[in-house]
Amino acid sequence: MDDVTKLLDGSIDNVKAGLSGLSHDDLLRLKAAEEAGKNRKGVLDLIGAALTDVDAKRAGGFVQNAPMTSNSVAADTVTTAPANIPPATTIDTSGAPQQIVGDVDMSHPAVDADPRAGTTDDMNRIDFNDPNLSGPDAVAKMLDANKG
Repeated sequence: MDDVTKLLDGSIDNVKAGLSGLSHDDLLRLKAAEEAGKNRKGVLDLIGAALTDVDAKRAGGFVQNAPMTSNSVAADTVTTAPANIPPATTIDTSGAPQQIVGDVDMSHPAVDADPRAGTTDDMNRIDFNDPNLSGPDAVAKMLDANKG
């Protein structure tokens, strides 16, 4: 147990006091630990609100359909100015740049939050392209490798 997850040993008031200044990743770890442990609705609500605040600050606005809290920043929705989305500074394990866009609702039916759900290891191996092979050569190589 690290210092962040030790917060969960305390009362809801202790957790609330300890959330200030935690990073997005720390809050996600805390949320997962709470869900796997005591699973207190009040604590999960506090962590969710803190995540919304952190994401809103990173995105320079507000997170759509998220509850506004005293620390949330409301976005100007009628503007022609360029979006204030900070550039990515990290890369996800999928290889995609991690860039927070505050108004993306990950539960929306048009957003595929888990594009590899239900796929096998073999299906995901096919996703890797060899830049030294043409498309037909890559397919032929994969088919040859799967002959049994």
